[in-house]
Amino acid sequence: MSSPGLTALGESTRLVPANTPAVFEILPPPGQTLSKGECVATVLTPSKSKLNARVTHEAANGAARIEFVPTEVGTHIIDASINGTKIAGGPLIAKVYDASLIQVTEVNGGVVGQPCQFRVDASAAGEGQLEISINEGEVPNHVQVVGGGRCLVSFTPEQAKSHLIDIKFNGETVRGCPFVCAVADTSRVLLNLSNLELIPVNQPSSFHITVSGGGAAELAVSVRGPLGELPVRVTGDIHAGFTAEFTPSSVGGHSINVEYNGFAVQGTPFLAKSYDASKVVVGSVSRGTMGRPVQFTVDAGDAGEGNLEITISAKGQNIPTQVHPQGSARFSVSFVPTESCEHTINVSFNKMPVPGCPITVSVSGGVAGPQVSLGGPGPVHQTNSFIINHNGGRLEDIEVNVEGPAGQSVPAQVHQSAEGVFKAEFVPRVVGEHRVNVTVNGLPTAGSPYAAKVYDVSAIKVKNVSSGTVGKPVTFLVETSQAGPGNLEVTVNGGRVPTSAQAQGQHTYAISFTPREAESHTVELRFNSQDVPGSPFTCRVAAAARIQSAETMDKVSVGRLFEFAVESDAKPNVEVLGPARRSVPVKIDALANQLGYNVKFEPMEVGDHSVEVRLPGGGGHVEGSPFLLKAYSAEKVIVTDIRPGVVNKSVSFGINASQAGAGNLEIIVAVNGKNVPNFVQSEGNARFKVNFKPTEAAAHSLSVRFNGHPVPGSPFSCHIAAAPASSNGLGGGGAPRAQALGECLKQAAVKLDNTFELEGFEGVEPQIFVTSPAGDNEHCQLSQHQDGGGSYSASFRPSTVGRHLISVLANDQHINGSPFSCNVFDVSRVSISGLEQQYGPASLGLPVTFSVDAAGAGEGTLELVVSTDSSTVKAEVVACARGLYDVTFVPQSTDPHYVNITFNEVAVDGSPFRVDIQQHTQHLQLGSLAAIDFPADDQIVEILAPDQKPVPYTINRQTAEFRTHLVGNYTLRFIDRETRQHIGSRTLCVFDPQLVKITEVGEAFCHRPASISVSLNEAGQGDLAALVRCGVNEVPHTIRGPNKSGVYEIVYQPTRLAPHKICILFNDVPISLKPLEINVMTASASKEISVSGLGLYQARVGKTTSFAIDTVKRPAREFDVVVSGPGGQALPVRCYQTKNGQLQAEFSISKPGQCVIEVLHQSKPLPGSPFTCEAFDASKVSVQGVTKEPLALHAANSFTVRTDAAGTAELEAFAISPSNQSLPVLIREQSTGIYNVDFVPSQPGSYKLTLMYGGETIPSSPLTFSASSSGSRNDARAAGHGLEVCHRNKEASFVVYCPIAPNVQIERVDEFGERIEPKIKALGNNEWRISYVILTVGHYEIRASCPNRGSLPGSPWRIACVESTKVQPVGGWGTLVDHDGRLILPARIVFDVENAGPGKLVCSIDGIEEIPVDKLTDGKMCLNITGEQLAAGEHDLDLTWSGLTVTQCPRSAFVTGQQAADKVVLMGRGLAAAQAGEAAHFTIDASNAPAGRPEVILVTHDQTALPVSLAQPRPSENIWLASYTPQKSMAGTLTLSVKWNGRLVKGCPLTVAVGSSMDASKVIASGEGLRHGIVGKDIKSWIDTRRAGPGELTAHCAGPRKVAYCELYDHGDATFTLNIKPQEPGRHLLTIKYGGVNVPGSPFALKVAGAPDASKVRVYGPGIEHGVLATFQSRFICDTRGAGAGQLTVRVRGPKGAFRVEMQRESQKDRTILCKYDPTEPGDYRVEVKWAGEFVPGSPFPVMIFDTEEELRRYLQGI
Repeated sequence: MSSPGLTALGESTRLVPANTPAVFEILPPPGQTLSKGECVATVLTPSKSKLNARVTHEAANGAARIEFVPTEVGTHIIDASINGTKIAGGPLIAKVYDASLIQVTEVNGGVVGQPCQFRVDASAAGEGQLEISINEGEVPNHVQVVGGGRCLVSFTPEQAKSHLIDIKFNGETVRGCPFVCAVADTSRVLLNLSNLELIPVNQPSSFHITVSGGGAAELAVSVRGPLGELPVRVTGDIHAGFTAEFTPSSVGGHSINVEYNGFAVQGTPFLAKSYDASKVVVGSVSRGTMGRPVQFTVDAGDAGEGNLEITISAKGQNIPTQVHPQGSARFSVSFVPTESCEHTINVSFNKMPVPGCPITVSVSGGVAGPQVSLGGPGPVHQTNSFIINHNGGRLEDIEVNVEGPAGQSVPAQVHQSAEGVFKAEFVPRVVGEHRVNVTVNGLPTAGSPYAAKVYDVSAIKVKNVSSGTVGKPVTFLVETSQAGPGNLEVTVNGGRVPTSAQAQGQHTYAISFTPREAESHTVELRFNSQDVPGSPFTCRVAAAARIQSAETMDKVSVGRLFEFAVESDAKPNVEVLGPARRSVPVKIDALANQLGYNVKFEPMEVGDHSVEVRLPGGGGHVEGSPFLLKAYSAEKVIVTDIRPGVVNKSVSFGINASQAGAGNLEIIVAVNGKNVPNFVQSEGNARFKVNFKPTEAAAHSLSVRFNGHPVPGSPFSCHIAAAPASSNGLGGGGAPRAQALGECLKQAAVKLDNTFELEGFEGVEPQIFVTSPAGDNEHCQLSQHQDGGGSYSASFRPSTVGRHLISVLANDQHINGSPFSCNVFDVSRVSISGLEQQYGPASLGLPVTFSVDAAGAGEGTLELVVSTDSSTVKAEVVACARGLYDVTFVPQSTDPHYVNITFNEVAVDGSPFRVDIQQHTQHLQLGSLAAIDFPADDQIVEILAPDQKPVPYTINRQTAEFRTHLVGNYTLRFIDRETRQHIGSRTLCVFDPQLVKITEVGEAFCHRPASISVSLNEAGQGDLAALVRCGVNEVPHTIRGPNKSGVYEIVYQPTRLAPHKICILFNDVPISLKPLEINVMTASASKEISVSGLGLYQARVGKTTSFAIDTVKRPAREFDVVVSGPGGQALPVRCYQTKNGQLQAEFSISKPGQCVIEVLHQSKPLPGSPFTCEAFDASKVSVQGVTKEPLALHAANSFTVRTDAAGTAELEAFAISPSNQSLPVLIREQSTGIYNVDFVPSQPGSYKLTLMYGGETIPSSPLTFSASSSGSRNDARAAGHGLEVCHRNKEASFVVYCPIAPNVQIERVDEFGERIEPKIKALGNNEWRISYVILTVGHYEIRASCPNRGSLPGSPWRIACVESTKVQPVGGWGTLVDHDGRLILPARIVFDVENAGPGKLVCSIDGIEEIPVDKLTDGKMCLNITGEQLAAGEHDLDLTWSGLTVTQCPRSAFVTGQQAADKVVLMGRGLAAAQAGEAAHFTIDASNAPAGRPEVILVTHDQTALPVSLAQPRPSENIWLASYTPQKSMAGTLTLSVKWNGRLVKGCPLTVAVGSSMDASKVIASGEGLRHGIVGKDIKSWIDTRRAGPGELTAHCAGPRKVAYCELYDHGDATFTLNIKPQEPGRHLLTIKYGGVNVPGSPFALKVAGAPDASKVRVYGPGIEHGVLATFQSRFICDTRGAGAGQLTVRVRGPKGAFRVEMQRESQKDRTILCKYDPTEPGDYRVEVKWAGEFVPGSPFPVMIFDTEEELRRYLQGI
């Protein structure tokens, strides 16, 4: 019960800061006082714990004072009562907040004019109002709510000064405020780097930096070259500017960075390319002979980028040269001297001389007698001359004849210029090579006739020298087809801008350059050192266009103007599309004070508007385009259900913003100037319900704003009345005893039904709202108990992790404890890694570490227990990050350990996790040097031999070393150095593999078990292993024993009649360097024909391979042997009879690969035939990564062996120590054909390692190594396939050899710099396995280092992450393979590798024939396999991407023989005849042919291909239906070819006759009705089909919203009248088809105008007003907008009749017409204006024109 007079003083719900006293006062009923102890108060915190509250009675007004100090953020409920009587209006609410918990992050510096952002996280601070101001509100900011109390704040600084960010929460300043954001203005810094495009090495390069505006400036200049940072010298001051100077020392790119106050200046980083002309090497030049070519080479490969110029001159004339590129910037240069004189060779690089130039070449005459010297190419229409040297000769002895290119004679004159020197001259009239015949005394001179080349520089044409944009290539064409021979020189800006030339044809070149500066570029073209007409050309280069603003402007109100600026020198094309893809009008104006344009438009619809800004002339998007703009309308927000309320009763109203667009709602409820808390519930689809609880009986103001704009009607008024006397507390309509019970009110699991109970709701149905962290309502199922006593069950299934609010209301009032805060968690998102034990059990006594990631599981308690069956094990937990933990425990027994993990008392998936433990015993070979690492510095070790005698040892690098001399167990006891207490012990087992004895070798029969007995009694403890091989195949075996005598038995079962090799190992050490070889015999008692020998399965390239056939005395002629080598080619086989009666077959193979051996008896295959023989070539095995440094003892040494080019065989390795002992050698296959070989040296000295492949020693074997205790620690290195390539989303790994855990970093090599977290697992023996998984393809870099030892050799490694599954043929594999999944050859396959990552596509057939792969221009790759060199049948196909197999690729390819294609049958009429425009069909029946696919080629007489469609109705049958449709213009014949798997089908090619038929192109549609019309009037047109043949005529006309009625009237002579009746005005689309094909011009755009309405025409202007003749202006305007369709007619009549009227308008679409007439005398004029034949309002207009103003004035006064 409650008392009506016990009330709270002030608001019952308040915001209270944490850790400060919260005070509430309670007033007693009128006329009463409160005694001490009568008032009792309890405070319930958000965590449902109770907080002590102190109650005092010191208030002057007699009120009781409740005081408590909250420490927890959230809603605190204060339940106060006096003698059991509770306060009216329910419990008091204190909403506690803590401003100190607000986190402000990412407050970085900024740049003027560019947005700055920072984040504010108030998720843990409680409820309240956040206020953000920058520079005391001077700088506007934009807040974007991210969710969960987090927001992103952005602002754009306009001044270069520190910006102060102030943040307040509920009026309290947030800790750390004000935050300082340093802002710099990089636009103040100006620098010109255009002169640094190409810079010489070893010479200072400089650029100038200007800082405008003065003031302090912090400039940072850095230059990074190919070899690292370069020193930069900066001089100057802020007033005069700064000069930065650096000297490049190496060739290559140099990145220039300039930072101003810590921010990069625009235009940097800039890439300058350095070159070194001194590194251009000109080859030796021999002496020349006139008329014979002189050659030399120029190598600029090491000189960098630039322009290479080569000129050769003689006597001041340039000599024609020929330059032939040879790749890698090497060129071969040649010229033919025509004079016997010195020739000068000049080579320059970027206008700088090359060392050794100029070079002088002496050219001799070659022969005695008269000599003729011709110059270089000469110009057309100008005098060309040459010299004739004839000592003692006379002019009349010399005769010169010149012939043009077409053989025409060219006049020539000869005159004597000196004694014995004659000059011949001629004027060529055409371009080309002229033939010059010179005779002296009737005899031709040496070398006659000569070739004189003539050119015409004016014939060179330059096209497309257009404007350009910074950073984009500018290309223009130069055509020299009519210019003749010569050298073309192109320079841009005097050679400072590099150019490139690409041939577009025989005489056309595309010249391109990429401008870096926004300035006019000068292009100079010279041909044979003469300027090309028009040269120099000017190319105007503009800065790249970009959008200046709109980055932070993402929303705009409908009906309001939106503006943004575009930096561009050309007017951009802007298209704005509304939500319905309708275009929005755009206005574009040039900016007044700067280069660019201002764009304005006004959105009229709510929704997303797409804004695209493009450059004119079909240019691309400008920077920042396209972008989306969200248009909203506060006018469309509807506020509903505002009803009067009562004090202390919840009042609600609704808001519907579903039609208003995107934005934020701001709701404020206020009374008497004070805000009233309100609670907003989302009802979905942008509909909300707002609740508030009034405490005063007065009109409440409801302010609703949308994106800052008031909604219609805001502010609203809600009348609140005082509570009636009977409604005290909850006694009236409430449920005072209502309560909610259940654990899920505090904590609930995601995606499970969580149920709680409701009691005490007699006569009242509870209202339940479950609100997710995002503010969404979760569905809650309510069911009443059957007893009907006010008890209910409520269940909900949350879908998201986080804190949910559960509100339980009775009669719109919260019950006690409501709203409840429920923590929702997801135990399935707790992940455990590191317990997989994929490398076997954990080691006893060594730490086991695993990770627990609960970051995404929500809030809760994580419990972890490690135990065995008998005890618990201590575990250490380290928090790495929020929700991420590393757990470590050390197993002390070999019992299985169990890890139990629960989250909020719910077991994690997979718990308990089992961890198996095993004790690793260290084995060491007798005579080896044992090394024991000390566990700690304060320990010593005692070593006892198997005979219990102490063993002396030496200490080297914290390692105890001693020599083993007895077989057995050595005991190592670790003792504390000071206390001498025993700490722990270890056992070292010493063994001797040479003491392993083979006691019995049993005979081996094919398909029967065979065995070998082995005794280990004297060899020590250890593991026995064996390797049984027949060729490359491993034979399964088992090891049994030991028996009572300690003897083991190796049992195997041979399946091949060939020798088997058995290698026996003891503790991984072979007991003998030579494997045991056992011959396998046939098991048949009665003699049968059999084939045996290793040659059936393995062959050595270049050596004779043999096998034997036991013929059982059958004649040799009954047997046949066929051997097919790699690729299917047949190999010669020699067979002969041996002394023992067997038939010996011998063959030889020349390349590695797979052979097929068929052994036939009377044409039937013998058992096992065909046999597969692997051919290998040991000489092609290569070894990589072998160190030449001394090895460190007890550290693994590894290297790589590649056999991928050597074929398939077994790889064997044997290591011999300095004491002549065998060592364990570990061979691990990293990928196909790539092996990693490891061994560990255990004593100082020289080691020898022998490598054998297929039993044959490889060329580089044996390898020798030296090891010493002071050698380089090769443990600090890495090896493995994971250092070369990895597959996306698959684990890759490598091994690091390092005494302690290495440091490994994996990072993506691009602008993203994504880091990959590797996993490091200890393998023992100083080995660490590094594994990683990469989720994104690309280039990555792996850096690895050993602590205190620096980077590992080879670090960093650059690897490629690829995804071979993304290498897919365009269209898929389905159309390329047969039913057996084999690739059908020939095949042309285009691969899409865009998403496969960086890699190389490699395809091989039968393992040896590599198919070339072409890279297409669009980035795709093309593989063309003809199959021409392959025999018919099946072949092995291998397709890899960066060495990884393309998994979906078929494993085999099939080549069809011609006989198979002959079994294909063609049927159907379409094989012989077809009709133009009609589909023709035929059938391809391949039922009797092998699997494959048909290929159909149909061409016209001019070889134009016609498409043919193929369909296979039933995939299980090899029957295909083919169809094609000849075009109407294809009357005549077609050629049809059908191929089956690349082979022509029998009877092909076929000739198909094509006849004519219906032709819609000959239909004629005409008439005005095809262009325009008027609503309400018939629109007619005429259609003629007489020349189109038979067919069906159809017409369809669609308007903007309605379909127009179409009527076709047939005149009976194949002509028609089309009548269209539109129902609405607007653009109509009229489609006319004949025979289903559009007629010419269809579809027609039909403009339909509305019915004319003359009343809508407005006429105004001085021309229809009275006036004076001398000053009369006859202009008037007719505005016909909105008047529908019609024709405007204007007639003017004056004193002497009609006048001609001029009518002007800007375009035919313009509805506003300017009219003028020319009156010549005063009088009465009449202006008639009609629209569609009807007078417009006011027409006719009377106009009186007078001679004088006085007459006009009198007339107007008299009207």
